[in-house]
Amino acid sequence: MKVGILTHYDVNNQGAQLQMTAMAKKLESMGHEVRILTYKKNFDYNGDEELRNQVSLRSVPYYIKHYLLEKGLPLTWFNTRKVLKNRRARRRFTYAPYDSSGCDAVIIGSDEVFSVDVGCNRMMYGHGIGVPAIAYAPSFGMTNVDMLNERGCFDDVQGGLRSMYRLSARDAHTREMIRILTGRDVPMVCDPVLLYEGEYTSPERQIKRPYMLIYAYDRNMTAAHEVEAIKAYAKKHGLMTISAGTYHKWCDKNIACNAEEWYGYFKNAACVVTDTFHGTVASVCNNSNVAVFVRTKLNLNKLTSLLIELNMEDRRINEFTEDELERILSAKIDYAAVNEKRSAMAKAGENYLKWALEGINEE
Repeated sequence: MKVGILTHYDVNNQGAQLQMTAMAKKLESMGHEVRILTYKKNFDYNGDEELRNQVSLRSVPYYIKHYLLEKGLPLTWFNTRKVLKNRRARRRFTYAPYDSSGCDAVIIGSDEVFSVDVGCNRMMYGHGIGVPAIAYAPSFGMTNVDMLNERGCFDDVQGGLRSMYRLSARDAHTREMIRILTGRDVPMVCDPVLLYEGEYTSPERQIKRPYMLIYAYDRNMTAAHEVEAIKAYAKKHGLMTISAGTYHKWCDKNIACNAEEWYGYFKNAACVVTDTFHGTVASVCNNSNVAVFVRTKLNLNKLTSLLIELNMEDRRINEFTEDELERILSAKIDYAAVNEKRSAMAKAGENYLKWALEGINEE
């Protein structure tokens, strides 16, 4: 079967790139021919995001002001190299327009494809696709019903979801949103990175010294007390601080890498500190000693749901101090139980995909 993946395919974000790669690899392992579906993203609610994400002459003044002048040359150069590395990695995929893909079915997801934080992208709710649409582990992120109403897209979102062939959710908030909008009680399935249990490409470089891996967007983990706590813990335990995939000038080393290489740096880390969903997922998949900080305005819904589902709420940082990091990172994670839970989640996700895709063939 020819299966299209409709997701955030061209953003400069390690988690988004890795979940797309994981879904493609999983579908290929199931015998399907995979295409990544292209589209023009809507940025009606945040024009700056459009300039930040696109590569065109229009974006040059934005990059000069908000990156080169405000954030400096090192971060700008780092992100440029990361863009190029992720772009090269994406060459392995076959692409097609979402509205004329030639596919038999389309997988919508994973990640925050249902979010309307920057704009309402109608294709993400099944509009204009022309073939059966299957939502796999989508997330609304921080989007709620009030936001849909305020931005005038409630009917578009509701109508699209109601007409989709199969629906699922990645987190409890998204599941409840789907229930409110469609009346359907849908299954929760795991992120594709948890679903796919195969191999990825290895990092380009090996780090010989013991290290603490930091993964946070470059705008986060910049507060003085957070940086001081992390550096104090690392110094106490004789660890280098490594930031892979994002740039933090206070770290000992910053590594620009593609998403698959980024994933590999979790494997040998002495410990990980992250405040992101996919940083937590990569830690779990690599059985890393991880401490997780949940930012209430960024990822409260999806990250809290993940920690609860994996029974890892005790890895959550309550306050950013050296003592708190010591408390969490000195406690052993029962990865035998976590891995058993992950395997069950992966099996349920695979069964959902098989059920949804086989149903199309039977009809």
